[in-house]
Amino acid sequence: MRWRCSTVASSHPGHAILAALWLTACANAPTADAIAGLYRHAGPVAATLEVRPEGERYLVRLEGGGSSEAGAASAADCVIEARGELEGAVLRAPFGPVETDTFSYGAAQAVGEGRTVEIRFEPGAAEVVAADAFGYCGLGAGFTGRYQIVE
Repeated sequence: MRWRCSTVASSHPGHAILAALWLTACANAPTADAIAGLYRHAGPVAATLEVRPEGERYLVRLEGGGSSEAGAASAADCVIEARGELEGAVLRAPFGPVETDTFSYGAAQAVGEGRTVEIRFEPGAAEVVAADAFGYCGLGAGFTGRYQIVE
């Protein structure tokens, strides 16, 4: 994983304050081991989030997306796979191709549509801030919200 933290000195007092804030943010940035794992949505959405390091990038996989309160009428079987880099505690990644027994999304379609997911990490939890699932998953499916790590 790359960190863009620098210890270059500057004589301008404002630069020292900005450098201190930047180094503090870098010191608090999560590591690959800290964010990798399986997460479960903390609210009424029946969804999981899996995060795995792949070199300097991460593979994120969101599955489910329907409300557990909707019962049999719930949108289900939606799968998002995206790969991106962690910037501080935020991972932004474009959707990629994914194929399951019940779901298919090709590479050309992924590039053409340009859908993305944004996830913010903190110790033991993640928040899916945005996931462009409208029109991708069944009506009523969504992945935004807080996730707690389960393994």
